[in-house]
Amino acid sequence: MENNKDRSGWLQVVQVAGFFLGGILAIPLAIGISAGSTLHATLGFIGSILIFQPFATAAGILLGIPPVPILLIMISIGISVIFIFFGICDLFSEKSAWLRAHLDKVDAIAKRSALFQKYGIITLIPFIWVPGVGLYGCVLLSWLFGWKDLKGISIILAGWMLAVLLVLGASLGAMEVIT
Repeated sequence: MENNKDRSGWLQVVQVAGFFLGGILAIPLAIGISAGSTLHATLGFIGSILIFQPFATAAGILLGIPPVPILLIMISIGISVIFIFFGICDLFSEKSAWLRAHLDKVDAIAKRSALFQKYGIITLIPFIWVPGVGLYGCVLLSWLFGWKDLKGISIILAGWMLAVLLVLGASLGAMEVIT
């Protein structure tokens, strides 16, 4: 029985590493380079996304990456971050009795919250914009409240892409004024 848990843990580590290498590095690099961007500009854009999240869209424009590849890179990184954080949370929750106890407390609070009772997972969409929360925090909140299904992933990704599209539109508008 313990051997199966060890295998399951290693499988989760491999999945997380795969999403990181594939969805955060390989796919965005392939998209950026195929769009005519340099390796350095694409890596700089990827790094800025991991730090500034949807606001990094403006950096992509400034680095000369066309809008459609920016959107594709943002989708790849958004999906990957969701699955990476879910995987990490699952891995640690299985190993930590302390975390499991805190998760039970969060679940009890969520059941008493009128906001979460009324709007549910939709409440995560505005949190994408909150500095310090952003995509990472929304995925963690979604995991804590048990919203790890297709609906939860879709809503988080929709909030992410809404933020990206708004920043992209504002950035393109600003570039038009500058030039």
